[in-house]
Amino acid sequence: MTLQTADLLFIPNNHEALDEAIATSTGNYVHVAIVINAHQIIDASPKHGVTIQQMHDFFAEIAVADIYRANLTETQQAQVISQAISHQNRPYNYSFYPNDDGLYCSQLVQLAFENVLTIPQQPMQFGDDQQPISNYWLNYYQKLGVAVPLNQPGTNPHDLSKTPQLNYVGQLRYGDLLVD
Repeated sequence: MTLQTADLLFIPNNHEALDEAIATSTGNYVHVAIVINAHQIIDASPKHGVTIQQMHDFFAEIAVADIYRANLTETQQAQVISQAISHQNRPYNYSFYPNDDGLYCSQLVQLAFENVLTIPQQPMQFGDDQQPISNYWLNYYQKLGVAVPLNQPGTNPHDLSKTPQLNYVGQLRYGDLLVD
């Protein structure tokens, strides 16, 4: 399988506490990254903020990703990557508030694809099967010292994967990577 510039790598739930909370509130995809080229991605993560990583290093941490692709021209692909890279070195947006200085993963994707694809924002959800705000998120935001941004406009990887202009290409695993 050949990756293309501006492909999106959607990461399924790895069953860690944060992944479980995200998946319970929004759906199975808990992270998304943008392919720069066959060797690099850019994403926003709690560990690194907005940064470019080597593909090999990224997959060593996540193991598997579902690939989605928009039908873009080379000019549009370059625009997406340029817009994504313009946010490099920004911190991670731990609060998920829309006007935070940092960015979370799907927020970076939305900004990178601005003026190329329409990625609608959704009211942000933090609930589970029992309550509109799960205990995980109540504790998370209590530690941050801010209110839960319930119903604030935002994005999440699962809803992003349903963008009509994105097509599922296949799945890529760590062992599938060709390393030069």
